[in-house]
Amino acid sequence: MAIIPPLAPGRLTLAPRGPGHPLAKPPTSVSLFEQGLTQVLQAAVSGLEPGKPYLLALASRPDGSGALEPLSAFKTSPTGSAIVNAVGTVRQLVRGESWEVKRYLVIVPGTPEDFGAPVQVQASEASAQPTARRP
Repeated sequence: MAIIPPLAPGRLTLAPRGPGHPLAKPPTSVSLFEQGLTQVLQAAVSGLEPGKPYLLALASRPDGSGALEPLSAFKTSPTGSAIVNAVGTVRQLVRGESWEVKRYLVIVPGTPEDFGAPVQVQASEASAQPTARRP
């Protein structure tokens, strides 16, 4: 996993899963925007295979393993990037503030019905806990 510098409030990153990825910066940046009782999650995704289907999801474990809860399905552009949006109580799930257990953001190849192992996982959890931010 890439070493990530401290992030601004309301932002976190996803990085390639596993060791040996010499990236200078994480390929995916995630922002949360407070909208009253819910949040809008916006992910600027990059570093994926061009033109392929992927799924932004919440995993039950930091390494991306365990049960996945799909947030948003998307297809990458010819450059392997995408802007992905999801609406819900994401902040509470990621920080473990609700009655549910804490979850971790991941990107997996495939669709909500048929997906593979995580290719990007939430990075630098300690310094990147999302906080509410008004747009």
